[in-house]
Amino acid sequence: MTIAFRKYESKSLVRRLRTGHRRQRGSIMLLTAVMLTGMIGLMALAIDLGFLFSSRNQFQNGIDSAVLAAASALRATIEADSGMPQQATLARELAVQFAGYNQVRRYADPDPNSGTPNANNIVLDPGSVSIDASSDIPRITINTSLDTPLLFGGMFGFNSININTISSASVFPVDGGTGTIGSCWRPLLIPDTFYDQNNIVRYVGDPARGGTPLPDQNGDYYRSRFAVGSRNLQPFMDSMSGIGNSATGLRDIQLITDIGVRSIMGQDVIFLRDYYRIADFSGLPRTTFDVLSVGDLANFGYCGQIRVGDNVPVFAPNDFTTYDQVRTGLEALRLRSSDSVDTAARVGYKYIKSSTYPNPNSHRLIIPVLLFNPVELVRNPSAGILRVTNFGLFFLDSVDANGNLSGFFVREIITGGTPIDSTNFSGDSDPTFKRSWLPMSVHLLR
Repeated sequence: MTIAFRKYESKSLVRRLRTGHRRQRGSIMLLTAVMLTGMIGLMALAIDLGFLFSSRNQFQNGIDSAVLAAASALRATIEADSGMPQQATLARELAVQFAGYNQVRRYADPDPNSGTPNANNIVLDPGSVSIDASSDIPRITINTSLDTPLLFGGMFGFNSININTISSASVFPVDGGTGTIGSCWRPLLIPDTFYDQNNIVRYVGDPARGGTPLPDQNGDYYRSRFAVGSRNLQPFMDSMSGIGNSATGLRDIQLITDIGVRSIMGQDVIFLRDYYRIADFSGLPRTTFDVLSVGDLANFGYCGQIRVGDNVPVFAPNDFTTYDQVRTGLEALRLRSSDSVDTAARVGYKYIKSSTYPNPNSHRLIIPVLLFNPVELVRNPSAGILRVTNFGLFFLDSVDANGNLSGFFVREIITGGTPIDSTNFSGDSDPTFKRSWLPMSVHLLR
């Protein structure tokens, strides 16, 4: 009996061990399945999160590009309506256009020959672009969102996630830079505008002055728009008979009614060859591999930093060879860049666009030029060095055989802008200094 019992006990123990092993194998398989599912879920989550972060960065970059383009419209139009509706329209158009140049990589690209729009391109609703004009310098804000599909989120009931982004941009005053988006400095020093005794804007050579085009009459005065704070002195403020209280006529304006009264921006003008000077850039740091002649600089421009306050050597006004080289260079620029300008935009809103250069004031014939104190033409007409007291963007309509320049000044957006020192924002109460009078550069607001 004892032997039989032990034999039975042994068989029972074996059965229990076998059953335990089977149960352990089943538990391990279950745990393994659960762990694998969890790991796959975590991997899917990590992939989707990485995809979302990448999409978020691409979307933010695209909207930043759009808002910067929109902010450039803050310096485009000169209108009859103080509400500036055309400026707002341009800002929204540029925002939509430049947003569309950017992509958020969410889908496979279509066949380029199929004609199917690329769903990765950012499509911006113009209604998401807002303009705050409550301060001296307006700002643009874009608040928009993008539905982004998930790669594995559908396993957990999430097929897409909505990404929201906000970006703002404005403009800040600068007193120098490398030029504009489409052009660099030309070796031209043009006499700045001045006021007569009735505070009416004049320019040197202005036919409305009759036989007295120079600022040499009683009551004539010059006051650069940079004549604030630490620059409240000659040559930024100058006169033969006392200083007036209005900033130079090239200061920024918004209304068409100010053209020819407070500013010559948007006014067709002719600068006679006898009155402007040719800047000698040969002593400045080189920005090209080759040493460019003064004629080539007139054609292609100098792209280095130049600031208001810099002293610039000039060629003698009787150096006919140099003047002719500049005339030839400007004519070459005009011939290779000339196209049909949109007359409605030019006449109605005083900005330039064309089929070749559809964005406002991006035309290659809008050239950055340096300006100097016009009283120097009276006091020291043969000066070999002139100080830059202002600058502007001049649309070159034509240059004739005598070297006379025709065109008009547009509102300024400068690239590579040099921010104005804080001391130039104070100490000037008559008139109240406005930052919006100055040339501007676009920047993001974070």
